[in-house]
Order: sequence, then C-alpha cells, then structure tokens
Amino acid sequence: MKTPKCLSKSVLLFFLVVLVTGLFCLPVVKADTEATMFLRADSHEVNGISGYRLSETQSSSNITDTVSASNTLETYYGVRVWIVHRNGATEELTSGVPVAVVTRNADGEGLQNATWLCPGYNSIVDAVMVKVYQQFGTIGWNLRASFITENDFLVKLPEATWTFSYYTKRQYGIGGIAYSSLLWGGSYMSSVTMRYDVPAAWEVQFYNLFNGDIFGFLFTPYTWFLGFLGYSLVFLLPVGIVLYNRFEDATATIIALLLIGGGAGGLLSTVVPQLGLQLCWVLFVLGIAALLYRLVTS
Repeated sequence: MKTPKCLSKSVLLFFLVVLVTGLFCLPVVKADTEATMFLRADSHEVNGISGYRLSETQSSSNITDTVSASNTLETYYGVRVWIVHRNGATEELTSGVPVAVVTRNADGEGLQNATWLCPGYNSIVDAVMVKVYQQFGTIGWNLRASFITENDFLVKLPEATWTFSYYTKRQYGIGGIAYSSLLWGGSYMSSVTMRYDVPAAWEVQFYNLFNGDIFGFLFTPYTWFLGFLGYSLVFLLPVGIVLYNRFEDATATIIALLLIGGGAGGLLSTVVPQLGLQLCWVLFVLGIAALLYRLVTS
C-alpha cells in the first residue's frame, strides 16, 4: 500500500523545518557559562580512565580520605587539572605541581577555598579530570583521588578563574600523630566552580568527524539542540513510515517502534550518548506495556 499523501507531505515538511532550523542554529555559541562541579562519591570510567565522578549534581553518599604523619605538621591540599581526549590521551593544563592550595596548621574542619587561573583551551574538550593531592609540611605531594566529568562534555575553556572548595579536617591525636582528612560527596560540598564556552554546532560536527564519529557528524544539527529527541526523530521516523506502509495500523507501528528503538540492544542505543541510554529503556518498557495492553484488550 502507498503512503497517504497527507502523511508524506507532513514527513517532508517536518524534515525541511528541522533542516532549516539546524542550519540557522549552527553558528550559535553559548559563551562564558559558569558551572559548579561536585566531587562525587561514585566512580566511573571515561575514555579508559577510571575516577570518581565530577558532576553538576551531588551524590547522596560521601567519602572520607584520611592520612596521618608524626609531629604537628601543617597539612596542605591542592589540585592538578587535565584534559582527557576521546582516545584516552591526557593533556595537563596545570604546570606539573598542585595549584589552588589550602592549608591547616591547627585542629579544625570545614570548607576551604582557593583559586586557580585556567590558561584556556581553545579546542573542544571531551572530558576534564581533576586530581587532588595532599602534603604534610614539606614531605612531598601524594595523590589522594581523581575526579573526571562524563565524556562528550564538549566545551571550550576560556582563560578564567576557577574556584576549588575542599572540605578538610585536621586532628592531632595521641602519640604525636596528626590526621588529615578530605571529605566529599553527600553534605560535604567539595567542588570546583569553572567557566566554559559551549561551541557552535558546526565546531562539534567537525570535532566528531575528526574523531571518526560519522553519525555524530551527520546528526549534530538535530541532536545538539533536540538531544535524545533528535536521535528518535532521525532514526525512528523513517522506520515508522516503512512499518505503517506495511501494516497500515498506527497502534501496531508505535508499539513496534518502541520495541525496536528501546532497550540496551535497541536501535537507538547504538548511536545515543551514554547519558541517553536510560531513555532507551523507557521506550522499551513503554513498548512492552503497550503490547501487553493490546493483547489483553484484543
């Protein structure tokens, strides 16, 4: 059976509108955005590198990292910052030593703030990694924890001042032992406030092309502004047209689309970013529910 003319015209009009909208939006740049990224207690792996999450949402759980040393030494905390590329390569933005250093030379606890001037990074950034170091007196710096954003962060870093907040604690114990703790996650608001620029869509397109992501290159004008909905429209609408032509049943077509597109092995899961995979499961569950309803009521 042929597709009804009204349906064909509607589909063609839809793609025309999306295409024109995408072309007009390509040059849009969202400059100088400030974001507070929390040091979370849960971990993940990004581009082959493991670390705790660095995210704009705080974790419900918390972690306390404690080290000790003899005598009443001052305790210091500082950070080093890296860019993480899609291939797992890293590029340090700091100068090889910890920056934004805070200190405690007496017992106490609470948030301590320090700043660092980011030198800027004009290429698109896939992920940012922050490593926290600790030192007693002049003994030497030791790595305590690594934090990394999700991949596909896709921002540029202007020259700007970043503010680091560490929840630290120092306690002098029995036997002349000094204990130093860094706490993050939960109610401990250890974080970094950074500034970044969101690049234009065409810059992201060619970044994807350079990294061999052909789907990302082709569909960026849609997905950059529509997100997961963009993937759904691009992939499921053509499939829906084919299914409707075959069955001429709108309900059956919708159910089939939900089942085909949803789930970890669904059509969309092969191309959407990791953050969108939970939406694939939503589609799959809706498809199962619709199928069961159809079976019960038929």
